[in-house]
Amino acid sequence: MKNGKRRMRQLLAVLAICGVGGLSALPASRAMASQPGSDKQRADIVTIDGMQAYGSLSQPKVVFLHDKHTTALGKQKDFYKKECGTCHTSDKDGVMQLGFKRDGAPVSGEKLRDVYHNGCISCHKDMAAAGQKTGPTDVQCKGCHNATPDVASNWQPITVDKRLHYRHAATQEKAENKCGSCHHIYSEKAGKTIAAPKPEDVPGSCSYCHGETTTVDAKRQPKEIRSLRLAAHGECVTCHKATAAAGKDVATGPVTCAGCHGPLDQKAIAETSLKKVPQGADLRIKRGQPDLVMVRPAVAEAPLIVDGKPVKPYAGMPAVPFDHKSHEAQNETCVSCHHASLTSCAAKCHTPAGNKDGGFVTLEASMHKVGASQSCAGCHAVLQKKPECAGCHDSRVKGVGDVAQCGSCHVKPEGDLKEAAAVMMAKPAAKETAAAEADMAKKLLAGKRDVTATFPAEDIPETVTIGSLSKDYEPSVLPHRKIVLSMLAGMKDSKLAGAFHAADAAVCQGCHHNSPASTTPPRCSNCHQAVETTTASARPALKAAYHTQCMGCHTSMGIAGKVVDKAADAKPVPVATDCTGCHKDKKK
Repeated sequence: MKNGKRRMRQLLAVLAICGVGGLSALPASRAMASQPGSDKQRADIVTIDGMQAYGSLSQPKVVFLHDKHTTALGKQKDFYKKECGTCHTSDKDGVMQLGFKRDGAPVSGEKLRDVYHNGCISCHKDMAAAGQKTGPTDVQCKGCHNATPDVASNWQPITVDKRLHYRHAATQEKAENKCGSCHHIYSEKAGKTIAAPKPEDVPGSCSYCHGETTTVDAKRQPKEIRSLRLAAHGECVTCHKATAAAGKDVATGPVTCAGCHGPLDQKAIAETSLKKVPQGADLRIKRGQPDLVMVRPAVAEAPLIVDGKPVKPYAGMPAVPFDHKSHEAQNETCVSCHHASLTSCAAKCHTPAGNKDGGFVTLEASMHKVGASQSCAGCHAVLQKKPECAGCHDSRVKGVGDVAQCGSCHVKPEGDLKEAAAVMMAKPAAKETAAAEADMAKKLLAGKRDVTATFPAEDIPETVTIGSLSKDYEPSVLPHRKIVLSMLAGMKDSKLAGAFHAADAAVCQGCHHNSPASTTPPRCSNCHQAVETTTASARPALKAAYHTQCMGCHTSMGIAGKVVDKAADAKPVPVATDCTGCHKDKKK
């Protein structure tokens, strides 16, 4: 990276303004302005509680509003002389320190307390003497140590999604090494951190190296790795400030807390991205990743021994043909799946048996854990919460519990592909086998549906009359065909839905569950008894089954009480208490 020393000095300077839990955000005249929001809901709240390291606090923590302070300081006529140095000291080389008016050397609790008290109050007094609005100037503790602050945090993490990444990359289009402008690696040859030389050298997300806290490990290079908060603030804000200082009317990014972490500002960033990124732009972040792969089943790390004898390794599940490129397009960042690194899940963390690095989450669990959004089953379960899916899937077993769905991913090779797949699996996966595996994945995926389909409309009963329990009301006449076609319309643009509704009867089983897929499914009364009894049963009685199924679907899809049909005489979809919405009153 050119001008490395200058860049590092800038970086350290900005790191230095990342004080006790917060980022100093000096107003830059040409930087993106933060949107005004509620003074009571703020993204710049920094809690000053460093005294906890010396024992129990005698006073409540201080709720410090960072943007409010830097904005006020920015209005000072002589502010330009000190800028960050107003609150942060510098070492002999001019590098500012992280702490408030002190360097990084350990200090006593008494000294730390005095630094804050003297530094804050003296500044407030100076501003008051100049006739300016300022903070507490007396020694009343509660002026700052307020146990019941009238502000609350609306801070939220910011994600560099594909559009935001595209915008940043576009600013470096003419740079010799545009990836290296942000991404760095440690060079053994250079003995220091350098800009990533090539796109394929980029290790991926910043979070892969920079964790929640700064870590120091003498056996590692670099020995000290900053926390993600310090690294991100240092890199991003430094660049934004430097860009703003480069010339008039130069567009740049936020330098305030709210500018990145405020909900309104994040909404503005997303809207700007939609405007700035051309339609049809290639948003894919290219790191030499494959378009198609075969995800192989776990191979045991050691032979299994049962009763003192080795048993054959489990090889029951076929490999998964995986469209990596398509999944990339469906997610905003690589971290959506690769949450710890870009390497194979099984390479380090999620081994077949699990280990400490992966929280003892096995490879199988990492793919099928419904509660983890990074897993395949977990991500799909999130998508099943969409209204058009929730009507059927809210009440269905998710993840590996629904073994009938295994074949949707673990596609069993048939015909000529059967032998080719066996040959492929006999060899360990390697760089040399990637092309053949991609070709196998392409052929296996070609047999999957892109859209959800079911039986021809004329084969679907137009109405179904439910009257076996009719007593106080007329039988319910269900607009059966209309419901089925409406469900299909809701899934028509989903390639994922097409792949998982592989059979014509799959859609039918949203209601006709737990029975063989067929155009003539058994009546509900074949499984659900008509008469309620006190005998414990996992199956609800018929009346409860009908109402749970119908009303549950209306509620999960969010259509209960709403008019969803476009017909002029359409009525609202019945809510749970609307008996006559489904059953006409019986004539007496």
